[in-house]
Amino acid sequence: MIIFFISLLSRMEKSLSHWKAEHPLLFVSISICIGYLIAHYFGYHYPSLNYTIAFGIIGISMGALLCLPLFPLKKWHEGIIILFILVSWRCVIYLSTHEQNLMWLPYPNEIISHIRIWMIQKIDRHIIDNEASGFAKALLLGVKSDVDKNIIKAYTQLGIIHIIAISGMHLDIIFKNLVFITGHFPRNLFWRIIELAIVLITVWIYTFIAFASPSVIRASIFFSLFFIGTFLNQPKYTLNCIAGGILVIIFFDIRSIYHIGLQLSYAAVIGIHLFYPVFNKMLPMDNPILNWMWRNLCITLSAQLTTLPILLYHFHQTSTLVIISNFIMVPLSTLLLYALIGLVILPNPVSFSMHLGGLIQSYINFLNRMVLNFHQNPIGTPLLIQMSGRMVVGYYFWLLLVYIWLYKRKAKYLFYSLFIITLISLIKLFP
Repeated sequence: MIIFFISLLSRMEKSLSHWKAEHPLLFVSISICIGYLIAHYFGYHYPSLNYTIAFGIIGISMGALLCLPLFPLKKWHEGIIILFILVSWRCVIYLSTHEQNLMWLPYPNEIISHIRIWMIQKIDRHIIDNEASGFAKALLLGVKSDVDKNIIKAYTQLGIIHIIAISGMHLDIIFKNLVFITGHFPRNLFWRIIELAIVLITVWIYTFIAFASPSVIRASIFFSLFFIGTFLNQPKYTLNCIAGGILVIIFFDIRSIYHIGLQLSYAAVIGIHLFYPVFNKMLPMDNPILNWMWRNLCITLSAQLTTLPILLYHFHQTSTLVIISNFIMVPLSTLLLYALIGLVILPNPVSFSMHLGGLIQSYINFLNRMVLNFHQNPIGTPLLIQMSGRMVVGYYFWLLLVYIWLYKRKAKYLFYSLFIITLISLIKLFP
């Protein structure tokens, strides 16, 4: 399946070699994923041979690497050998570290806990209502202990629980505003280094304040790689940043590849990266309000297309209002997040902060009542849909062909996609 994806994507570039040159981290991560699948198979069926297999693979791959400059090989021969080396290295890492992490970093608990307690006390001081205060702490800091369980259930079943969970949406707001502020610095090397330090330190301090949850760590790694690449004047390929983030995460914890949150996060980011530009160009608008609404709808549709099979595979249900609820609630929650950041930044003696706290409290209660009404509406009843692993693979084949059809506007890819969706429907009807 992975090789098929590479061949289709490479048709959208000049050649497969050109595709690898433009997306090196993506090529490396795909090769490593192949090695992971092979190593997982051998590690599961032959657990006693783990280290024997690992050392054998090291010997073969190092021999192949040393022989590369000694023999005149064609480009595709070298490509196969490099692919084999990358696959073998992933096998070695898996077989030798599947029971423990390859590396770890210390958590600055003492400093971060003081900042977190200060922020929690400030929210409690300015937002009097317990339910609203608990929701604000969940949205800004990821502290969900004070949030009503019915609220969490409603957000979960409507497919908008990512609003409460600290994720890329929160880091995106902080990152964009920081870059906007630091963008006014002089553009010489000294001030660019200062800008890099401010952005990275702020992003990672917020990551630790939010308990360094997997979702916020993934977002922080992505933004860090993107901004470091921008600082070094490297080409901005989003797929490379995504692949680099996956590589960093699996080097620290190989078991995180099974985490549903990781699968959903990267599926959503890849969906937005691939489909959003295509959808957005379909209906250009001059009206700024309609254009903003259309862009928001395109982002929602793009993310839902790539995350739907993962949700159905793991939970076997989806909300009928998932697109509508995301379309409405994501912009409203973004506005709330801006207000909460402003509340935390404002000094305590300022009287405006008390008025802002009261407005935030009323706004949170309004949002939660809206979500509960959506959830209690009969239209919002979750749809129960079973999806097997084979159907997930078939769905992504179909989705990739649809994307290539939209990108290249060639009818044959539409025919291929219709053939696959018909085949999936027949399998579903006659199991």
